[in-house]
Amino acid sequence: MMKMLSQDLRGALRQLLKNPAYTGLVVITLALGIGVNTAMFSIVNGFLRPLPVRQPKQIVMLASQGRDSLSGYFLSYPQLLDFRKQANSFSDVFGYQLELGGISADGKASQFLFNAVTGNYFSSLGINAATGRLLLPGEGEGPGADPFLVLGYSYWQKNFGGNPNIVGKQVLVNGKSVIIVGVAPKGFHGLAFAVDQDGYLPLNAIHDAGEFWIDRSNRPLVTMARLKPGVSSSQAQSSVNVIAARLAAQYPATDKGIALRVLPERLSRPLPQAAAVIPALVSLFLVLAALVLLIACINVANISLVRAMVRRREMAVRVALGAGRAQLIRQMLTESLLLALTGGAVGMVLGMWTSRLISSLDLQTSLPVLLDFHFDWSVFAYAMGVTVVTGLIVGLWPALRASSANVSMVLHEAGRSESAGVERHRMRRILVIAQVAGSLLLLVVAALFVRSLQQAQRTYLGFDSDHLLNVTLDPNEIGYDQQRTDNFYRDLKARVLALPGVKSATVAFDIPMGNFNDGTPVFVEGHAQIPGEQPPQVMLNRIDADYFSTLRVPLLQGREFTAADNEKAPLVAIINQTMANQFWPNQSPIGKRFSVKGPTGPFIEVAGVAGDGRYSFIFESPQPHFYVPMTQNLSSLRILQIRTSVQPESLMTPVQQEVRALDPGMPIVDLRTMRQSLQGANGFFILRLGALLAGATGVLGLVLAVVGVYGVLSFVTAQRTREIGIRMALGAAQGDVLRMVLRQGIVIVTAGSLIGLGLAFAAGRAANSFLMVSGADPLTFAVVPILLAAVALWACYIPARRATKVDPMVALRYE
Repeated sequence: MMKMLSQDLRGALRQLLKNPAYTGLVVITLALGIGVNTAMFSIVNGFLRPLPVRQPKQIVMLASQGRDSLSGYFLSYPQLLDFRKQANSFSDVFGYQLELGGISADGKASQFLFNAVTGNYFSSLGINAATGRLLLPGEGEGPGADPFLVLGYSYWQKNFGGNPNIVGKQVLVNGKSVIIVGVAPKGFHGLAFAVDQDGYLPLNAIHDAGEFWIDRSNRPLVTMARLKPGVSSSQAQSSVNVIAARLAAQYPATDKGIALRVLPERLSRPLPQAAAVIPALVSLFLVLAALVLLIACINVANISLVRAMVRRREMAVRVALGAGRAQLIRQMLTESLLLALTGGAVGMVLGMWTSRLISSLDLQTSLPVLLDFHFDWSVFAYAMGVTVVTGLIVGLWPALRASSANVSMVLHEAGRSESAGVERHRMRRILVIAQVAGSLLLLVVAALFVRSLQQAQRTYLGFDSDHLLNVTLDPNEIGYDQQRTDNFYRDLKARVLALPGVKSATVAFDIPMGNFNDGTPVFVEGHAQIPGEQPPQVMLNRIDADYFSTLRVPLLQGREFTAADNEKAPLVAIINQTMANQFWPNQSPIGKRFSVKGPTGPFIEVAGVAGDGRYSFIFESPQPHFYVPMTQNLSSLRILQIRTSVQPESLMTPVQQEVRALDPGMPIVDLRTMRQSLQGANGFFILRLGALLAGATGVLGLVLAVVGVYGVLSFVTAQRTREIGIRMALGAAQGDVLRMVLRQGIVIVTAGSLIGLGLAFAAGRAANSFLMVSGADPLTFAVVPILLAAVALWACYIPARRATKVDPMVALRYE
């Protein structure tokens, strides 16, 4: 066996080195197809990679579910305790809350993204400290001081140089003194998807008030659990259903109407709401990548069939000398696998480069985002499997065709032309038609994503995003109290308004499609709560008096906030049009009241109605939303938004100087234009990524299809050289020959385009939920086939033009 394998390998290498053009074309074609698939799989693998914890498959999320969706997936601390005590399916239940603050060490302040966690967070995950210790069960769960801090491994390396003596050091987090007790292990970045946590604090570091520990309506905790060995998610779901029903009967005001779902941790990324969307989107791009590989395989199969035709005489001579059919097939499969392995190696390099490129994409955020699409053993296994299967697919059929030739007929044919055997080219034409159809499908999907990105960037988002500069600050990071915070923002706003090029300025808690979205249950006065249902959750923003004029949000009814809407004045709000239509249809909402505390108040009066916009996510449908005055709902973290008459980038340095003039130690959390912010994860990023991936697959599909059309027409034309010479000798004009050859290409391109249009229409409908344009967008379906036809016909014209240059005398002596 080893001797035969060695002989086959040497023979395959000789054949491939003798034909460098064929070898290079096949390797490049396969490398493109395998590279796209490997890169796509590494991205999918990055989304679904198991957590670096003990038995990661046992980790599940407990997501609360209202009547329609998983929108409110957080739990209260008393609810977490109930499931920890009562759920026999879990060995432990733990939770965390994502927080953004500031840390001061050695006189230097910086932004600090941390998790406030239950004491059993690390023990439940089964991980050990890189140095020092981690938080212990019971720590931080209850009022009192547990001033401990566990640093994230990356933050420890970056900011403390990996110094193990950091254990025991005192630092300030949000102005409070804490002691660093340890460092999380390398490779563990927390449970929040795609975000690298800077550190971990006990839960009571941010919840030192006694009400939090008993208030069932305060639900800030992402709650996770570890399944007991041998317990499935479905069994745990049954147990959770029983407990949820018991709690609903015991606490109807807060727990009735809420169902709980047990979701595998990997299917709750990045949020439980995406559990149904992400798999569909991932499947779409995997199918597109597989289609590129299929087109590449068809291309290589076509090239291999041509080469097999050329080698039929060689195969016949080998058979005449005693070689068996199995030996011939084995030899040709060895060549095919060698080509596939070479192409696979190049493809993996391309895939690694593409994965690194996507991992480095800027999400336009100051948060420590971690897009980890690195290659691991599963990606290499996938790439190797794809490579071997590809080699077998593209090699087996040509090998069977070449080895089945009639020896006597082939040897008697000698070198005569095969111009009479036009039917033998039918299968190659069918393969090229399939290539054109697949290429059109890829191009249409790519165009739909590009058009969606263009449409999204032109879509009215509810405000004017041009000439806006956003400056995010949080004085609480360096220990400012509320009075100093208010004074700081007031003075900074006044200084910024005095800068040349500044038209107006405003302060808000969040920006549209930003990182700090906030929501609350709403109780409408006079609307009886439906028994068994929780009040609707509505998003809100805290703003100052100049918000609507600065962002140019239209005010449809009522008034804006004024300086008189302070902490001593009656509570007021401005709602959007969707909230007005939902809660007060066919009537004016001005003067109507609602509460965010409970059905008995205190009540907030509606002072105005603003136009709708996009608040949390670029794909969202119209959502109810309201605004409250910052003076009545104070927040330390605020975003100064500046409307400019000049390019906003030119004001970045002057604004920074004004911040430093007020306080040299004030950290600027983020500084970027609104246009830049809209390119982030909640904005256009998914559309940009989709357009990039779909566009790349579309271009590759087009290139491969054009190569296929050109290759088959060139071969068929070369095979008909003698026939063309005879036609021209009998008086056929060059135009007649040109039309004859072009006709074959037109038939192939037309047939492929018609099939591709049908497939593209079905794909557009399947991808409709990810698009900002219709999946049957008329412009796309009109332009893309014309583009493909033009490029493909150009590929047809080259061999047709070459055929018109045939010299009849040379052709009659052909072979």
